[in-house]
Amino acid sequence: MELEYKKKDIEGVDVQIKNCKSALSNSRLESDYALNPYRGCSHGCLYCYAPFVIREERPWGDFVDVKRNIPRILSKELKKKEKGCVRLGSVTDPYQEAEKEYCLTRRCLKQLKKKDFPTIVQTKSSLIKRDIDIVQDMDIEVGFTLTSLDDEFRRTFEPDAPAISDRLTAIKELNEEGLDTWVFIGPLFPYLNDSVEDLKRMKETLDSIGVKEVYLDKLNMRKGIWNKIEDELEVDLKKKYKGIYFGDDDYFEKKKDIYSRFGKTVY
Repeated sequence: MELEYKKKDIEGVDVQIKNCKSALSNSRLESDYALNPYRGCSHGCLYCYAPFVIREERPWGDFVDVKRNIPRILSKELKKKEKGCVRLGSVTDPYQEAEKEYCLTRRCLKQLKKKDFPTIVQTKSSLIKRDIDIVQDMDIEVGFTLTSLDDEFRRTFEPDAPAISDRLTAIKELNEEGLDTWVFIGPLFPYLNDSVEDLKRMKETLDSIGVKEVYLDKLNMRKGIWNKIEDELEVDLKKKYKGIYFGDDDYFEKKKDIYSRFGKTVY
């Protein structure tokens, strides 16, 4: 029997309760399957290219579809699927604001634990601490995305995502609980959050809270992203970005050796 969810308002976000036909999809992101309990995301990150990947035309950040039946569908699929690694958070954050009310990620984790499927969770939220009772004895990795230690930067480019301090606290607590954690630093914005000083400070902070693996990725200028970030750039910086993304400036190739001093580059 499905839970009878009541629609909960999230400021500025159109929330719709829907049913899904499938739960798991094939994944190319160092896992076998992808699992996204929600479609859409309320974080509102200006650089997100998820709508490009899933061909979503609605304004990203303005809607969330809640897949109310996904735990039941997942349970059925896990009985038939060959065992493999499942990634939560390949397209939308599994611990975004809606999860506080609907608990779909929590219910899905229970199913994955029951069938002993290896799991990867990637999030920007400290809400995962709520589910330590489930995940602490699972075969699971937890990754957190961080773009900067500067919360002003976060408010500009990730306006409705959790505060940086909340993420750092969650990482520290999960490490203290013995969970495997890693951090994805990205995207790296040219001249904004990718200086040696910025990255050194980030790496020292992550080392101090027990993070052992760090990955870095560049800002990808997929369809629609330039229109979102252009107004946030100063005039001189806007010219530099046009050279990098629409001209012949091989900025990221020149920076790759520098980035690799602080973690594994994934581009």
